[in-house]
Amino acid sequence: YLFAATYEFYTEDPSIEQAVDQMLQKTSDVLTAYSDGISLKEEEQGFTLHDILTFASLVEEEAPSEDDRKIIASVFYNRMDQGMKLQTDPTVIYAYGEHIPRLTYSHYEIVSPYNTYYVDGLPVGPISNFGESSLLAVLEPDLTDYLFFLADQDGNVHYSRSYPEHQSLEQQYIHNRDE
Repeated sequence: YLFAATYEFYTEDPSIEQAVDQMLQKTSDVLTAYSDGISLKEEEQGFTLHDILTFASLVEEEAPSEDDRKIIASVFYNRMDQGMKLQTDPTVIYAYGEHIPRLTYSHYEIVSPYNTYYVDGLPVGPISNFGESSLLAVLEPDLTDYLFFLADQDGNVHYSRSYPEHQSLEQQYIHNRDE
């Protein structure tokens, strides 16, 4: 719940408590600015504030740009609406507690309340700090019918509506780069 931002301290050696207090105040300020949207999502989706911040952390970790955040949030909503698992790789990495440069099939089998290949819906809690644009994406996602996405080696995100279409994009952008 600590908002990631640049903070100014006017003492030479601020205490941990001072830093945390300032970060929590910033989180509160950001959440207050979006209180109407948060209340609406709580009512529409049955989300708690904890759910919203957890969701925003997933979007933060998956999306390279502000535009992609709104589309990726839409993908996650679409998956939840269809009863699909979110299956987002950053949750697998978080479950291991260390950076994994390239996931293998065995990584996805970790039994963890954070692993969205294992649990239904959102993980048990945030996997990172959230940015304001990720929060906004969760509150006001683009309306799409996408169910899948992947990033190519240049960081461009490609979206698809069906699993066969997704597999085709994987072949084009992921598997071909391994050859």
